[in-house]
Amino acid sequence: MASGTKRVYEARSKYPDRTKNIENSFAPLTVVIKSLETGILLLSSKEEPVLQVVLSHLAEFARKQDENIVELKKQQLLEVLIEKGIYMYAENVIIRRFALFHITLVLDNTELGEYETEKIAQLLDVCFRFYLKESDEFCIEYLTYIVNLCLRDPKVAQNVLENIEFLEKFKNIFINSDNPDTVLNSIEALHKILQVQSAEEMLEFTTLPGFPVDRIICELTNEFLEIRLAAIKVLKTLLADTSDESVFEPVHRCFFVLQQLVKAFCANPRAPDALGIIEVMATALRSEKMTKLFFEQNLFDQMVEHLKEDMDFLPAEVVCTIISIFAEAAKYERYLPRIHNANITQMLLKCLLNSKPEPAPFVIMGLNRMIAHPEALRTIVAEYENGALSRLVSLVRSPDVSIKTREQAAEFIGSLLISSFRSTSEKLMEINISEALAITLRQGLPELSIDLILSLLAIIESLAANDEYRTTMGEYTPLAEQIAQLLMRSYAHSILVHNIFRCLCTIIDEAPVREVLLSNYIVSSIKRALKSLSNLVKTAVTNFILQTTRFNCFVDAYIDRGILEVLMLFQKHAFCVSTWGPAIESILSKCPTMKFCIRNCLSFTDITAGKDFYVSKRKFEDFRCFQNILRHDCSPLEPVLVVNFDRPSVDADDVICVPSHCLHDVDIAGDQKWAYCKRPADTKLPEFLEALNETLALHGLVENPDRIRRSIDFENVAKRSKIIAEAVNSVMSEDIKILDLNTTEECSRHAVRCHLESLRHIFHTNFIPLGEVRSGCQFERAILFKCFADQIGLPCTLQRSVDGRMLYNEVPLPLEMEKDIHCDKKTLKFMPWRMLRPTHIVDLMYNIGELYPMQCRQALQYLRLY
Repeated sequence: MASGTKRVYEARSKYPDRTKNIENSFAPLTVVIKSLETGILLLSSKEEPVLQVVLSHLAEFARKQDENIVELKKQQLLEVLIEKGIYMYAENVIIRRFALFHITLVLDNTELGEYETEKIAQLLDVCFRFYLKESDEFCIEYLTYIVNLCLRDPKVAQNVLENIEFLEKFKNIFINSDNPDTVLNSIEALHKILQVQSAEEMLEFTTLPGFPVDRIICELTNEFLEIRLAAIKVLKTLLADTSDESVFEPVHRCFFVLQQLVKAFCANPRAPDALGIIEVMATALRSEKMTKLFFEQNLFDQMVEHLKEDMDFLPAEVVCTIISIFAEAAKYERYLPRIHNANITQMLLKCLLNSKPEPAPFVIMGLNRMIAHPEALRTIVAEYENGALSRLVSLVRSPDVSIKTREQAAEFIGSLLISSFRSTSEKLMEINISEALAITLRQGLPELSIDLILSLLAIIESLAANDEYRTTMGEYTPLAEQIAQLLMRSYAHSILVHNIFRCLCTIIDEAPVREVLLSNYIVSSIKRALKSLSNLVKTAVTNFILQTTRFNCFVDAYIDRGILEVLMLFQKHAFCVSTWGPAIESILSKCPTMKFCIRNCLSFTDITAGKDFYVSKRKFEDFRCFQNILRHDCSPLEPVLVVNFDRPSVDADDVICVPSHCLHDVDIAGDQKWAYCKRPADTKLPEFLEALNETLALHGLVENPDRIRRSIDFENVAKRSKIIAEAVNSVMSEDIKILDLNTTEECSRHAVRCHLESLRHIFHTNFIPLGEVRSGCQFERAILFKCFADQIGLPCTLQRSVDGRMLYNEVPLPLEMEKDIHCDKKTLKFMPWRMLRPTHIVDLMYNIGELYPMQCRQALQYLRLY
């Protein structure tokens, strides 16, 4: 071979001595270790054979008994493995499997609260890195299981959403895995992730590309029960979102999940997961799109056929649970005929009557929805004879029944009263619904839910629409008592207070109800409601006041027990309550005494007849001062004139005797006793009124020509005013000098003051009956004129001047203009009194009976303003 070429083989003169190398190398070492602590220490070795042997040995130790696992936990095996990264970088796959095995072993025997969230998050972080680089199927199985266990901590589960890389690989492995354990733990882990998300986060997460919803649907027919149950839980969560943007927005996916559910159920209706499948299907059918597919694709018929085949072999409770899907479908009225024709109504009724101890809420809900179909309603009403309605009432009143069932039963009764009032109400009254309602309401909050109470109140309102039933319920006083007691305990819930007041308005026409309410702290409840911060509550209570001022007992209670005071003082806090002002006016309109004290005027519609009318000579800035005089004081500084046409003799209970030891400076002659009365008798006023009526009769002015009470005889307003004014003058002209309108002389006031002083000594009090007053100026005469006018039906006002010293009367006397249809007397005479406007002032002192147009010179002179 030529020089320079490379030789393939070249002889060597020296070779390495392999024997010597073997002699110098480290020989294998076998050491017997009997200490667990030492074994744990060997986990820090870098030799994979050592790690494999130690991990294997620890596994055998752990399998012997559970106490050994506890010992491993004490030796902090979990912390050591986390510190070593669970040997995720070990080339020997056996080491990785053993390490993961020990992690699962420790976690299986650990309660969730034993480790802090930080430690769980640290373990999960290592598992995530392990998961991303691992391809071994067994390791993936272990890792999935560990992740599933760690996600039991909600804080940890929330942080998983930030690890995008893990989620992507997690979804890919789940979709492609054939390992049942991996599939099971993946589904359960996914369910835990969904549970910690809000509705918006779940929508965003589930609609990401690659979300394994189709794989989950497929697992509904898996051969392993655990996987089917896990898939059912996830689907139930996903199907709760019925919006168009959810993961089930595609129609093909909706049909696929319904088809799988029906297939899984029909395969074995008695399987352990059958009821879970029914729950998922019921959740799915809350969506109109799902329900439409369920009926159009004949899945409904398929379900019904299998249910009928297996009904005789299934327990009644299971059958009642299965038909919950039909209760959900009944939400859509267009499918009710098919549901009823499939005999579902009878199935629901059978469950209602036969379920022990109680039917599920959806059974009653389904029946409630079925009443929208006439045939179904007839079927339900026909079952009254078999105790269907009695069963509902017993469910409502029983505290042992779940609150959801009681709510549905009460709502169902209310719906039946609307759809079939006559049959339902008659049956309810037969079974004494008043007693059942009272017993139920006695349980009170929080035993009863707000929804249940609202339904009970709605039942009362429906029955009270019938006068006969309202009377029957009103006579059962415990019902009204329980409503009043419930109101006192319900002010934390404004909607409940609102409905209670509305319910009371429907039964307040019954006298026993009014007595019970006034004796059961309804006044305290009204005060509290008026001071509420809720406009809803204030609107409800003022509406109640408007409804109840028809009854004198309530008006007296509102005035005497402080309701009017609260209404007046809290007006500035009720600017958003439109009924606040009308509530005040409704009370005042029934009590002319307080209205005149507060408003200093009485309008045409404020009638003084029918009760005592008190007018003080003094003008009060605060009406409560006058109230205290009426309640407590017997000798106010100024006289109080009392008007009453209906008390010719004094009531003995109203006379108060003054003890003799209280009369130190009074000369008591003989056996004379001192007594006073704030409600004195008045024998003269009826006589004056009778004389007035005789005078009016002579002139043909007693009644209005058309004999219509609300019509106004404008032709004779001036004539009747003149006659009343002359009657007033004839009564109160004693020692009164008739002066000219243009004079400024006021000497007659002194005579009146002396006369009233004399009357005060006669009656031993400043409460003086008006009929005894024989000397009067504008003040006294205006009161008598108003009272006479109210008795004969003449529209008249009573006004107090600004300084409070003078009273005067106004009457409506429209001035007709030619060819003005708005001033046609034929139209005006039928005008309601509340729409009349005062036009003339009545002269009671100077030119007796003259009518002066308002703002004219004579009117201003009469009021001493000119």
